[in-house]
Amino acid sequence: MAINLLKTVLLLIFLTVSFFSFSQENEKIVIVIIDGARYTETFGDPTHTYTPKMWELAEEGAMIDNFYNDNFTYTSRAIPALWCGAWTDVHDTIYQGHETNYAVLPSIFEYYRKQKIVPAEDCYYVLKEIESLWLPSFDVDYGPEYWPAFHSVGETDEEVAEQALQVMEDHHPHFLWVYFADVDHEGHSGIWSNYIEAIHIADSLVDVLWNAIQSDPFYADATTMIVTNDHGRHDDEHGGFQGHGCGCEGCRHIELLAIGPHIKENYISQQNRYIPDMAVTASYLAGINPEKATGHVMMEILTINGTDNNIKPTIALKGNSPNPFNRSTVINYTLSNNSFVTITIRDFAGKIIRTLINEKQPAGERSVLWDGTDDRRQKVPSGIYIYSLQTEKHSISGKMVFIPEL
Repeated sequence: MAINLLKTVLLLIFLTVSFFSFSQENEKIVIVIIDGARYTETFGDPTHTYTPKMWELAEEGAMIDNFYNDNFTYTSRAIPALWCGAWTDVHDTIYQGHETNYAVLPSIFEYYRKQKIVPAEDCYYVLKEIESLWLPSFDVDYGPEYWPAFHSVGETDEEVAEQALQVMEDHHPHFLWVYFADVDHEGHSGIWSNYIEAIHIADSLVDVLWNAIQSDPFYADATTMIVTNDHGRHDDEHGGFQGHGCGCEGCRHIELLAIGPHIKENYISQQNRYIPDMAVTASYLAGINPEKATGHVMMEILTINGTDNNIKPTIALKGNSPNPFNRSTVINYTLSNNSFVTITIRDFAGKIIRTLINEKQPAGERSVLWDGTDDRRQKVPSGIYIYSLQTEKHSISGKMVFIPEL
């Protein structure tokens, strides 16, 4: 009873703080997923050849230059992670006569509908026609009662976009999730011209959606749109654009564009961010608490009350020394405030191999040593490792090289 009461109080505090920070009673959220676009053909292309419209939109919004799939680089696991704001297990099931699977953790759809107390028509998921839809959770606190309205119609991205526009016109949902599948399909075809044309089409459709948002008084100046991917594709050293699924840079590095009334304009973040952070940030903007998510709010791209907040960082990462190293290295950092701190070491595939700190620490100059071992105190192989420092509101990462034979 006491635990449930505490959770309720914390939820009310979260919602109150969010409301007064963003005054988002009428905030609308549109999330667009472009399946399987490689970063080198999207925001990683300095010529903007295949994504000219999104580059133009980025002048009105924010991009994250270092946005990554930090776990499974295939759709059946990455899409649930985008839904849930966490990497979640998925279980097989039979639903309405079709074999499919469902996420174990609750999705942003479920958080939104339960906490906002809104019908399914206020929370739409639009995608192409699929008989065996992947499902959100059966979580005892959320589950099917809070699933979105699924609108699974059409065969191509253009048809999906048309359906999304129709849903917006007919129902005016406050929360809309649009899934474009053609880029991944054409990538797997192995035909380069088809793949890049699919990216170009998806780019134009993002622009069409944003123009429709700005042309509708219900959505205009009250809507945040977030565009990202579930995974990339192999870089040339790991098999090329035809496939994906490994831990190479091509599979992991993906795009993120955000635009809206509470998003900084013409801003590029260099901070490392990961798939779970997207849904948690969208939840923050919507004023809901994704209580079982593990991601973090991407505060660096946000504004408050329409002005550039330039939120003073509560943490600073001063790097590690020595780097490269062969025995141990010291990670140096600064806390501006007393904070609960988590410092983890990940391999380059994104797997957490060591948690160095997970505790509340006082403000000040601090450091922690890593001796090149995992949580079992076994030496890790040589390679590039990522260390991440996270507090309640901020996260920051760096890279280091471990070469034990030096």
